[in-house]
Amino acid sequence: MSESELILPKMLTRTLDQLPAPFFIRDKSLRFIYANMALVKFVGLRSADAIIGRMDDEIPASLFDNPESAKHWQEQVKYVVNTQKRISLLEVHPGAVDSPYLSKKVPFYNENNQCVGMVGSIKYLEIFSANDYIRGRLPGSLLLEKPDELFTEKECEVIFLKLQGMTSKNIGQMLCKSSRTIENTLQRIYSKCGVSHFDDFSYFCEQRNLHRYLPQRFLDPKRFVFENDSHAW
Repeated sequence: MSESELILPKMLTRTLDQLPAPFFIRDKSLRFIYANMALVKFVGLRSADAIIGRMDDEIPASLFDNPESAKHWQEQVKYVVNTQKRISLLEVHPGAVDSPYLSKKVPFYNENNQCVGMVGSIKYLEIFSANDYIRGRLPGSLLLEKPDELFTEKECEVIFLKLQGMTSKNIGQMLCKSSRTIENTLQRIYSKCGVSHFDDFSYFCEQRNLHRYLPQRFLDPKRFVFENDSHAW
């Protein structure tokens, strides 16, 4: 039996069919093998038949029109299957869906405890901040967990804003820090990267997937902007 012919347990699909949140399953060949009606409605379709058995570029919905997004989603399937680790992301696709949404992706196992695919779920997100993710410059699929531990969360906040093209003065205003503090932080960050120019810094971040990490601060409107954070940097 090929990966695209996996037979899903009826108890599983009947349960997922009843859930109001969108759920989907993709196999190791990267094809969708399950989509509940909540997902069908979410992407603006009428039937799961338009999704099941298809690759991203074969699904007639605007959410799947972007080849770059499709490439990242397929890479995520491979990552989850190969590492058997879960990932959490923030998806921002203006024009394709009404608002940003949270997506969690976990390994999908068969009855022999073999990882044969990935299960994905979607949670609607109606409130977000950081100037709506800084003038729409961010990629569509954002990591909600740090890709590694090279930088602290505080440093990642500066990295996040710097990669959007913000000056030290503007970063300081958003994080309630002096521009001198931000400049010192950037020097420390550049030193860790082993670079001295922004282009090299940007390339370094892309290579480590740091350009896709959204610090938790920017998901919590109670903590973001104009708070007087007294923690030392």
